[in-house]
Parts: sequence; C-alpha cells; structure tokens
Amino acid sequence: MFLTKLAFKNLIRHRTRTIVTASIIAFAIFFFILFDSLLAGITELSYQNIIDYEAGHLQVVEQEYWEEEDELPLTNLLVVDRQLSAAVENVKGYQASSMELNFPARLNNGTNELPVVGKGVIPGSFTEVFALEDQFVEGTMFSPGEYKAVMGKRLADLLKLEIGDYITLLVKDKNETFNTIDAEISGLVHTGNPNINSNAVYLPLDIVQQALNVNNRVSKLIVRLGNKNLAMGEATLLANSLKTINDSLAVYSWDQLEAVSIAGAKQMGNQLIMVIILLIAAIAIINTVILTALERMEEIGMMKALGLQEKEIIYTFVLESTGIGILGGIIGVMIGVFGVGLFARYGLDLGALTGLDISSFGIPVLGKMYGVWNLEAFLYVFTFGVIVSLLSSILPAYWAAVKDPVKAIYHR
Repeated sequence: MFLTKLAFKNLIRHRTRTIVTASIIAFAIFFFILFDSLLAGITELSYQNIIDYEAGHLQVVEQEYWEEEDELPLTNLLVVDRQLSAAVENVKGYQASSMELNFPARLNNGTNELPVVGKGVIPGSFTEVFALEDQFVEGTMFSPGEYKAVMGKRLADLLKLEIGDYITLLVKDKNETFNTIDAEISGLVHTGNPNINSNAVYLPLDIVQQALNVNNRVSKLIVRLGNKNLAMGEATLLANSLKTINDSLAVYSWDQLEAVSIAGAKQMGNQLIMVIILLIAAIAIINTVILTALERMEEIGMMKALGLQEKEIIYTFVLESTGIGILGGIIGVMIGVFGVGLFARYGLDLGALTGLDISSFGIPVLGKMYGVWNLEAFLYVFTFGVIVSLLSSILPAYWAAVKDPVKAIYHR
C-alpha cells in the first residue's frame, strides 16, 4: 500500500513531467480516434454511394450473366414477369425495384469518342431505387420513348457537351451487329460516385432494347429495401423463393458486389495506416518514459539506498507510468468524444476547404463528410495507451533498479 501511495504522490509531485507525458499519450489517442472516425465515415459513405447510385440493396440476375457481368454481355438476360415481380415485392423491407439493361458503348460528340457504360432504365421506377433525382445540376430526367440521355457532368465537361446537344452511342446488338443510338442530352448529374460522374450514360429502356435487339429482356432487376442490414438475409430467402420460378435465377446483396470488395480492400489499407499511427505513438510514449527514467536516476538510487528492493522500485516506477498512461488515456478519450461529436454533427466540407472537387480524386464525398462513432476504437486505443505506458517503463526501471545505488545517484 505504501508503494502504491508513493507512486501516486510522485505523479502529483512531478506535475510538469506528468502533464507533458500524459499530453503526448492524450494527443496520440485523440488523433487515432479522430482519424478512425474519418476513415469509418468515408467507408460508410462509399458503401452508401454504391447502394444509392449503382447497386441498390439486392440484384436479381441470371446466374450465368453474373459470372460475365464485367463484360456487360447481351446474353443470359432476364425476363421480368408478374410472378418474379410479385416474389420481389414480398421481400421484407421492400420499397421499390427497377429493371436495368447495361451495355458497352462508344460515346461520340461528333469530334471525339470515349468508351462508356450505357444503362437503359425506366425513369419512374429508376428514381425510386436510386437517389439520382436530387443530383441534377442541369436539366431533368427523360420520359419513356424519348430519344434523350442523362449523363455525369464530368463526362459532359470532358467532351464539351451541354444540355440540348446531341450525342451518338455506337453499340453492338445481340447479334454482334453494329448499331447507333442518337439522343439529345436532357440532364446532367453530379454525385458522390466517380463512376456515375465519369462513365455512365442513361437512356430510356425501350429505346435501348430496340437498338440492341433484345426484345423485353434486361440485365438485372435491382431492389431497394428500407434498411441495408436486411439485404444479406433477404437475398438468401428470395433466392430460395425464386427457385420455384426459375432455378437459373440468382440473388446478390450489395455487400457481395465487386465495388464493395474494392471499398473493403481500401478499408484494409486504412487499417494499416492506423497501425502505423499507433506504432509512431507507441515510440513517442516509450521515448518519453525512458527519458523520464534517465532523469530520475538519482531518485531511484536514493530509493535503493534507503532499503527498497529491486522489485519494489520496479513496481513503483511501473505503477507511476501506468497512472500517467491512464491519465493521458482519459484526457485523450474525452477530447476524442468532443472532436468526433463535432465531426459527426456538423461534418467537414473538404471541397470548401480545398476549393477542389474531392470526388474527382476517387473520394466518395459530395458536400460534407461526417464522422462515425466507433466505441470499440475508444476502448481499444485507451487500452493500447495504458499497456504501452506500462510495458515501456519496465526495462528502464529494471535497468536503474539493478544498478549500484552510489553509481545511480552520481550517474555512473
């Protein structure tokens, strides 16, 4: 009990050293918490942008089509009949569904040409599934049967196109015969999804089906649910239900898509960055504690001269360092709570701060970016700070404790 009181008295007696060391620990913890919140916010926003503009929550496709989806084939397409529509509408949390016919195309403005992904859609159901309606910066959505198109503002700027201009899409139909689709630009959109901004051209589904000679077939049926967390379970249930209709049909949830896998890979990279940050923080803490031990050689030598055993000196020193780690951890967590609270409530507008379109760099941010609460990160980094403080004090304490007290007092 005496040694414990002595350790905590030393914390108060050496106020400056305690505050400096605790501040370093607190800053490391605060920085980790804030950065973790930022990365979690970006990851969550990436997932939401994939759902809102590309994938929906569920996708119903022919199994063989899914295996070749990256090539945008016009084979193994889907027929959406009443029976299939009824099964989809019975899914828990169902809000809307939309058919989509995807195809590769060459976009020509009369002078230049670029490869793009064409998407044939039904405007009414499409805007119920995807959040594109509020992202128009110019113009409006087309109506069924109109030879009009909607594309990303970035793609339009690249080809120097404006509302009212005419474009030509060079395509191959189901029979590998070249065909063209001529359309007037009716609307330009700008989203937080770089693929939509730079690579997608939307057209009426009936116009596209006619040009590609696929009759009433589509690439997929995309479903929107009330909650993305329902998707995985409902995908399995819907797939089982559809076996009685057509055993070649498959259902995939948003988290099974390649775009989500890429976002997950980026998250793993972010975690590696976090580990590096923690290692840097650990080195700083260890360095500070070791320097503190060296400064206290005389005090440790005096304690040994007064009769304290080596293990008692080590215990006192380790307990004191652990106390500093706890103090720094508490301060860091408290500041972290305040910082993440502000970040989660008010967000951060990187575009306004930098004057750049952040989404053009592949960062899925349009407008403000918000932090995300991660209580596990608070507990994890607090524990990390305390353990590092404890472990980093053992070696210098032992080194000083085993020295001859006279040499310790006179730094010999």
